[in-house]
Amino acid sequence: MKVAVFGGTGFVGKYILNALKKKQYDIYTLVRLGSESKISHIQNINIVSGNIDSPTSVEQTLMNCSAVIYNIGIIREFKSKGITYKKSHFDYAKLVIDQAKKYNIKHFILMSANGVKLNGTGYQSTKYLAEEYLKESGLNYTIFRPSLIFGKPN
Repeated sequence: MKVAVFGGTGFVGKYILNALKKKQYDIYTLVRLGSESKISHIQNINIVSGNIDSPTSVEQTLMNCSAVIYNIGIIREFKSKGITYKKSHFDYAKLVIDQAKKYNIKHFILMSANGVKLNGTGYQSTKYLAEEYLKESGLNYTIFRPSLIFGKPN
């Protein structure tokens, strides 16, 4: 099975890539230019160089895949650099969901967070919006809401 992973270079993403590799999935992951070294220890994965705000990069990652895992998340914003909860948790998830529909992805997995709600913090409300958009998409989906994640930092 071919699986597209968004957020593969992050803390949780590396664990996801390793687990998929152990199960011998064919993995495609979108990676920002310059971040390839974060997952260079994981052999035989297909790295698509690009940016999450590019529909073309998202399409190249999703093509011919039957499942997608959206794992992009930030724990703090850097508004001066354009890094916000809204963009990372909702806008880019919406882009990937829309492209997944276009490519008839069979299953969409979204990593959300425990305690999400519409009128919560910026983090909580943007994760909530992504969940609701996915639920209304018509895609077959799984949403998981971990409460606490810990492990080796590297």
